[in-house]
Amino acid sequence: MDGGTAVTLRQLRYLIAVVAAGSITGGARSLNVSQPALSAGLAALEDELGTPLLERQRGAVRLTALGRRFHRRALGIVRDADLARQEVRRGLEQSVLTLGVLPTVPMGLVLGLAEALHRHLPAVELTIREAREPRLAEAVGLGRMDAALTISDRAADGWWVPVRDDPLAVVCPPGHDFARRGSVRVADLDGEAFVLRMHCERGRDAQGLLDSRGIRLRPSFATDQDARAFAAVRAGLGVTIAPRTLVPEGLGFVAIEDLGLTRRLGLQLSVGLDERLSGALVAALRDAEAAQMAIPDANVSIN
Repeated sequence: MDGGTAVTLRQLRYLIAVVAAGSITGGARSLNVSQPALSAGLAALEDELGTPLLERQRGAVRLTALGRRFHRRALGIVRDADLARQEVRRGLEQSVLTLGVLPTVPMGLVLGLAEALHRHLPAVELTIREAREPRLAEAVGLGRMDAALTISDRAADGWWVPVRDDPLAVVCPPGHDFARRGSVRVADLDGEAFVLRMHCERGRDAQGLLDSRGIRLRPSFATDQDARAFAAVRAGLGVTIAPRTLVPEGLGFVAIEDLGLTRRLGLQLSVGLDERLSGALVAALRDAEAAQMAIPDANVSIN
């Protein structure tokens, strides 16, 4: 070998095609290349290896002893190269996307997003992980999660796409006096038995506002699970404060005129997320949100 050039995949493909066809002409035809180009490629390969690989006869070729050994290696190299290329192409089409969600995000929205994303990008494998703040925002900021459904003032570094504004209001049993009103004021909560949603993202804000106005609630039940909190409200243990979209069927949801607290839900995207994936995720979320808003309200009327 003179060391001036290197063996290429194209040269290996030339050799394999010629052996399969049994002739230079047949090999060139199978690869749709000119015969002179193929002959030149084979000559360069033999020159690089420093030995003939083919015995050329009238209208046909056959491998030399060393050619047979090299041909076996060439088959494996080309096969591996083709497999690697296929894997890369599949990787461009198929990806794994990790989405974090707050426990207080409505499950209907989460499932709707998953279904919509599958329609937009069927090959994308979606993994959903539930986490609380601040772990969720930290995971997205560090790139351990690709995106998260969270609230605006908890978002870390990255892009933020707003989804909806959820006003916080009183949740009460249908037979409660509040359920018969169109709205209440903060002062009306003074002395009320109260079910504490310990994981509420706006809990501290609401408590601070109530304290500043001298409103004292009577804690009757405390939990970090919404299902338990709403079950306690339904059972008459007290009222609670929650975003509208979390309230299950059959409970009253009454606006608080002078509370002024809203939970802004949105999608936080990692700065390293592929543009194709981020675009599809945002589109899927818009679809899921539109579907959610189209569902008729089955809760107790507050009008």
